[in-house]
Amino acid sequence: MMQSILIIEDIPAVMKWVEQSARLSYPDAEIFKAINLSEAMNQVTERDFDMALVDIGLPDGSGMDVVDYLVKNQKETLIVMSTIFDDDQNVFNALRKGAKGYILKDQDKDQLAQLLLNIEKGQLPISPQIANKLLGFFNPKPQENQLTQREQDVLTLIAKGINVPKVAELLEIKSSTCYGYVKDIYQKLNINSRAEATLQATRMGLVNFESE
Repeated sequence: MMQSILIIEDIPAVMKWVEQSARLSYPDAEIFKAINLSEAMNQVTERDFDMALVDIGLPDGSGMDVVDYLVKNQKETLIVMSTIFDDDQNVFNALRKGAKGYILKDQDKDQLAQLLLNIEKGQLPISPQIANKLLGFFNPKPQENQLTQREQDVLTLIAKGINVPKVAELLEIKSSTCYGYVKDIYQKLNINSRAEATLQATRMGLVNFESE
């Protein structure tokens, strides 16, 4: 049963919207609020919470710092990200760190309230857009299998943060050739950034940061 809920949000209108949604879901719960990272850290060090609705982008830091603290010190707290950030890097970083839900601020109040209420039914609160990302992550696209062995080698090193000239040096190929491989990889995987390349490499099993 939800008895205490912490809402971390710096925008007053959004804070009101999230609070109303939380009260619709759990009218008997005590609501605590923080408008920045400093206030949030003070709150979580003073008391335990059943749920924390955490915004990522705060004026004085990142909500991910709160996630790190809660995961380490309040293992029973249900952490739900409440944010505008739906890019892969933020989504998977939050879930990897220990967040159990991820909701976007473009949902209406009733929709959010239902997502939060479903927690009691054993359903973790995930916005439909985020659910689609997760589905895509765990169901590799056919074109991923079209990477040659050399392209997989390049992707593996790129995912580890190595720049293209150094990758070329390690693989004993010309830089221009390596850049060509990178271009082909991006086209085949339909990606546009190193962050996306890292996610794809992780999904394909080419890298495993958890064991490093």
